[in-house]
Amino acid sequence: MELYKMMAYKIKKQRLLVPLIFSLPFSVGAVEITHSPFSSFVNDSHADLSLRNVFKNLSTEDYGSRSNQTAWGQGVTLDYRSGYFADMLGVDASYYGVVKLAASDDFWGRNVLYNDNGTAKGFNKVGQLYLKARLEEGDSYLRMYSGWQQIYKWGALTNSTRAIPSTYQGWRGEAGTGPYRVRAAWVTRYSDRDSPDKIHFRTADKKTISSIGTGEVSYQNNGHSALWFFGESHHYMQQHGLELGWEPAALADHQLKLGHQLYMKHGLEDWTRMSDRSKAFDKNAYHAAVDARWRADRWKHKVGLSYTRARLSNGLGRFDWHIAKHSRTTFNSMADSWGNDYIGDNEKMVAWTFGYAVMPEIELGMVTNFGWGMKYRDRKINRGETLVYSRWSPSTPELKNLTVQLSGGPSWNYQSEHNRPKLTPDGKPMRAQNHSIELQVDYKFNLF
Repeated sequence: MELYKMMAYKIKKQRLLVPLIFSLPFSVGAVEITHSPFSSFVNDSHADLSLRNVFKNLSTEDYGSRSNQTAWGQGVTLDYRSGYFADMLGVDASYYGVVKLAASDDFWGRNVLYNDNGTAKGFNKVGQLYLKARLEEGDSYLRMYSGWQQIYKWGALTNSTRAIPSTYQGWRGEAGTGPYRVRAAWVTRYSDRDSPDKIHFRTADKKTISSIGTGEVSYQNNGHSALWFFGESHHYMQQHGLELGWEPAALADHQLKLGHQLYMKHGLEDWTRMSDRSKAFDKNAYHAAVDARWRADRWKHKVGLSYTRARLSNGLGRFDWHIAKHSRTTFNSMADSWGNDYIGDNEKMVAWTFGYAVMPEIELGMVTNFGWGMKYRDRKINRGETLVYSRWSPSTPELKNLTVQLSGGPSWNYQSEHNRPKLTPDGKPMRAQNHSIELQVDYKFNLF
């Protein structure tokens, strides 16, 4: 019934583009065009159908009374990628849909289903529709993209995924030669992973932000990598990021990779004017992290440490990594974990994630974090989590594009309200006991 309702939505004008775009390759699928500027545009076109079934449940006390958040949805993604006209110009498009399967009253916290004034609903939309252009010569290139598109780890911007991914409206470009690369992007609107709406960026106190601009410079060669990025939401916030990596050749058999991340936030005029109830830190915030990952036989490991400084005069500050409300910002520290975000003021964190290949197709693992060092009114605050996961990726030809992952476990945090910990009658921060379970099933079909 829910699928019928979704398909019965009133057709919008933009949706009339979808049959046209996706019918093009099918109508010429039996014909190979040669000796024409259109030959690569048609012959190199392809389309994929991806299905993602997501069940997420979280029982949490983070904001006081216990909230049981459950959302179950079936995501559908239809991706079309054209070749290039005259080896220079092309067009890509994606159509997204989510079917509601089940939801609790507090479903909205899981970011799977559309929150229509408190009612959980499925939805569909044209998620991507953009023009692309390129110039390439040897190992040098220039590429441009303009329209609604996914932006993943591109300068300060990235996207997020549940049943479907989030997208931005704007342009992005990159140029490179050899080990060097420069990237930039400018965006004006956003469409989230759990909504058909296409909205403007906003401040924490819900004022409109006109645009976000970002750029990056990177180098990668012989096991060494370095990346610096800068991003700014107009009149609101700036973010700098430095990421370094090293893969020692002497330990190549163990695939050892060492990483370092350093991020800095700086609030602009629209940030500093907000009250402490809205902002996460006074004016500047910093986060530093290191990590190491390696493999040994059937085992894989990743360990990390981090430290955050984010002072807030009348509360407990945190490094709020999103550069604006309704956006996602690049953040590759292990402090961004499955249960909690270990980015409180003066918080230190240690993390360990490991996986073991029980069979070539089955992996079992654990994620564990512990954070300490935060204080509120001279009271110490610690938090942590231990979650386990299992992943099945069959290798048989019929199921080679299938992945099933089940994860869950307990975590503990502190209860908060308006950037301040909630306190017991004797002044101690109140503990939040949480637990979660998630199931995700992915399957992908290549249509042509």
